[in-house]
Amino acid sequence: MQYRLLAPFCWAAALLLWNNASGQQQFPALNFPAVQGGRLLPHAFAGGLNAPQFSAADLNNDGVLDLVLFDRAGDVFLTFLNEGKPNAIRYRYAPEYACHFPRLREYAVLRDFNGDGAADIFCYALTPGSQEMQVFQGYFENKILKFRPFAFHYPGCSNCNNALIYYPSVIPGVWLNLVIAQTDVPGIADVDGDGDLDILTFEGVTGGHVWWVRNTSVEKGFGRDSLHFVVEDRCWGRFFETGLNGCSNNLSPRPDTCVDFFANDPIEARIKKRHPGSTLMLYDDDGDGDLEMVSGDVSFRCLNQMTNYGTPKQAWMAQQDATFPSYSTPVELPQFPGAYYIDANNDGKGDMLVAPNVRYGGEDRNNVWFYENTAATGHFFELENRRFLVGDMIDAGSATHPAIADVNGDGLLDIVVGNAGFYTTSSIGTATLYLWLNTGTPTAPRFELANSDWLGLSAYANISSDYTPAFGDLDNDGDLDLLIGSVATGLYCFLNTAGPGKPMQLQQDFRPMWASMNTGTFGAPFIVDVDQDGAMDIIVGRRNGSIAYFRNIGAPDNPVFAAQPTISRLGAIDTRTPIGVGFSRPAVIAQPNGQRWVVCGNLDGTLEAYTSLSPTDAAFPLVSKTWGNVDEGERSSPAFGDLDGDGKLEAVVGNLRGGLSIFRTELQDCTVSTPAPPPAATPAVALWPNPVRHSLRLEWPIGQAFQWAVSDALGRLVTQGTSAPDTPQFIPVSDWAPGLYYLRLYTPDGARQEQASFVKW
Repeated sequence: MQYRLLAPFCWAAALLLWNNASGQQQFPALNFPAVQGGRLLPHAFAGGLNAPQFSAADLNNDGVLDLVLFDRAGDVFLTFLNEGKPNAIRYRYAPEYACHFPRLREYAVLRDFNGDGAADIFCYALTPGSQEMQVFQGYFENKILKFRPFAFHYPGCSNCNNALIYYPSVIPGVWLNLVIAQTDVPGIADVDGDGDLDILTFEGVTGGHVWWVRNTSVEKGFGRDSLHFVVEDRCWGRFFETGLNGCSNNLSPRPDTCVDFFANDPIEARIKKRHPGSTLMLYDDDGDGDLEMVSGDVSFRCLNQMTNYGTPKQAWMAQQDATFPSYSTPVELPQFPGAYYIDANNDGKGDMLVAPNVRYGGEDRNNVWFYENTAATGHFFELENRRFLVGDMIDAGSATHPAIADVNGDGLLDIVVGNAGFYTTSSIGTATLYLWLNTGTPTAPRFELANSDWLGLSAYANISSDYTPAFGDLDNDGDLDLLIGSVATGLYCFLNTAGPGKPMQLQQDFRPMWASMNTGTFGAPFIVDVDQDGAMDIIVGRRNGSIAYFRNIGAPDNPVFAAQPTISRLGAIDTRTPIGVGFSRPAVIAQPNGQRWVVCGNLDGTLEAYTSLSPTDAAFPLVSKTWGNVDEGERSSPAFGDLDGDGKLEAVVGNLRGGLSIFRTELQDCTVSTPAPPPAATPAVALWPNPVRHSLRLEWPIGQAFQWAVSDALGRLVTQGTSAPDTPQFIPVSDWAPGLYYLRLYTPDGARQEQASFVKW
């Protein structure tokens, strides 16, 4: 494992913009060391896992199959290079390869249909409102696996979408679309042993029966380079899945008889009993040339394995194990388990990985079960691990929200993480705060989990969840206080009584003001002086996609906030998606040129960036809706700080999957606007040296005394003072942490103000 992984983590813009076509700079992804329970986490900042689907693919054209995960909880790809030797598991998180995948949703199954060594993707259609399947064809470019949409050919069908799969009907020239339920994970395999890949899927309307959608490319003389599908069998395996009797299916007593559990129901009743959702794993368990099936059902916690007593061309499932694998440790994984056939340990034999297939509400910590195939020949699946890969990541269950501050006063920035909670069969809430202390150095951060219930927030978990922390100096005493938003309206406030530079001593402020603030649900606060009057204000991201602005109507050292926001939609920011939900998660970062940016997480998982923070409901200038091409799946939640002392802010981003990712940002204003008339000339501020190591010389030749204040990259006051007229001011910085600092200069009457920045190294 490298000490720091520098790799561009990018976002595929749309169906026709999948290979970084947006032209934006890609923020490098970082993987700082992190320790939990005395164990170094190899993939600490990979972002967590909730509902991963597993496929094997050669990502770098080295002839070795690597690991690709598509997590339905956020519709995001994660890529891992296989660095294991035979009989050894060793993967390295390599997000640079994920940026070449198309942005998909619901499911993605990687298979090499044309045998060229580059995996292709069979996936849920991107066409709005459809429940079809489409295919992306893989190819290598500069030893990197990339993809392009595969175009089907449907003679005589002017209405057919050539990006989707259709099959010929019994009427010549009429094509029908292949419907696959969006909840499903279909099986892609060579069913009949003819060398090309077929599709097995539960019929998407009434369900119960598996359709064999046969690829006739080889039979038609096209070889494996093409895809030509027909519905060969509407009752493959002769069984029926009712979804009513646990994981047990209705099996046929004969290979020539199709079981239909609802055969006597009218068509209206059958449609009401439509297929609820299933996952399919196909493999030849007994080595006889035909395929067995392992299926999971949306309604149950178990898997069913059915043994094929038929032939490759006429399957007959005559035996089942409804608590598979009953001979070992049966799967019992809420909710909706899906099984995946992967050689995870490089021994040449297929193993089984099992994970939930639900976007919300499933097991989200002990949720990837690794069953090693320990049989000398054939298959015998033994449970080895319930936290495969996910146990090597920072993962707090679901919906993480980070904040960055020096909690213990050692000069290093720590990370506090709130969450929505984690899955449990109990009705007791599980939301809490996690404290990850930075035990590294100013230039080499290393994080260690110090407390999994920091400040005892679990005490409120029965009435609240989705904790979103934010640090700032609310009462102007030089140290950082803490606000926490949650699923309920209002805020929790903890005031720091320690003083500047000391370990935090946080005491909850129980004034009714905090609970009465109309923050909306899923409030995400941030502390910032919006109107720059010297008193800290509060902005709050909301579920409805807006950012509410609460102006401090008290004094700088005695904050007071009204129940209703001063401005309900600050800067006209609106992160809502078409479903009417936005989950805005704002942060404010200062630029060296004095501008203040609002960077906002959202439901889509990207970061939106705006300039010119001010107390207005007029639209802020937009930098980008996909700033840095960061895409963390669903519910991105950013926090910023210079973690490694290089003068550039890192973005720590939480997500629905319950983990964290880190990106190095470039703080540049790339917006284009009409230049305003130049202001009257103001004597320039002179700083020397810059970067500085020991003492900074400050000059501002304005012919009168002025005041100055230095803040760090998080906006915390470091030091301040007053300078005599036309006299150099020397500021000692030897004991400061390396990083970027901001200097504000102003005359006592406020008539003249100036800003500058410098780097301490």
